[in-house]
Amino acid sequence: MHSRVPVLASLALLVATTLTACGDDKSKTGAAPTATASAAAAPTEPAPPPKPKTMPALIVDSLGPYIGQIRVDMKQEKWPEKLTAAVKDLPINGQQVTVIAEKKARTPDVAAVVAELGRAGAPTILLKTDGRDDVPKELLVTPPDKVSNPPGCSVTVMVLKDLSTAVWPFKGGLGKKQRKGFAGPDLSNTGDAIKKDLALCDSSFAFFSADDTVSWEMAYNLAGTLKVVDEKSDKKKIETLVLLGEAPVAGRPVTLKK
Repeated sequence: MHSRVPVLASLALLVATTLTACGDDKSKTGAAPTATASAAAAPTEPAPPPKPKTMPALIVDSLGPYIGQIRVDMKQEKWPEKLTAAVKDLPINGQQVTVIAEKKARTPDVAAVVAELGRAGAPTILLKTDGRDDVPKELLVTPPDKVSNPPGCSVTVMVLKDLSTAVWPFKGGLGKKQRKGFAGPDLSNTGDAIKKDLALCDSSFAFFSADDTVSWEMAYNLAGTLKVVDEKSDKKKIETLVLLGEAPVAGRPVTLKK
């Protein structure tokens, strides 16, 4: 009778071990779905838009640049990096690029897009803007990084913060300032000043800009006036019209931001 005790003890130990093992397996299999669910719930980064094979629409409006499918918020601290990233994938291939710049766009936004396209390989940019009736509806401009050592007498024009205009030589010096007209810059008298300066300088370059607070329409109309005056002159001179990357200080030497 005493010989059955060890046997019963062995059976009890075996059953306990088996139950423990089953409990471990159950806890392990129960943990797997939880890990899987956590992985599935983890947020994923949105896929970047595909690189365009043909040139998409390039627009600058009152909200900033719109490069294909990418809106660049110029109020963000890292907007230069985002603009560079948006432009670098464009199929420029060393060719001219067209940009639609709306009248209410900010002048520095248009200038930033032109400069970035130049750094990405565009030799010229065709800017389309619905400006005044007496100026062209499109202007062919050259990015500042494509210009080096222009003649110092090259004509530079700018719309100032108070909507007056300034005309002075690229190297700096005494300029001509025209007060604001009734509805904006006095382009008639400014055109007369431009005509005189063009006649005194044998240069194929001209430069334009506007204060950062001035809408693109004003800057475009001034540049268009310069082109009209040149084309009506006895000897057309301007072959390279440059939109400056940064607004200069009227009367001071102009710096070409690359």
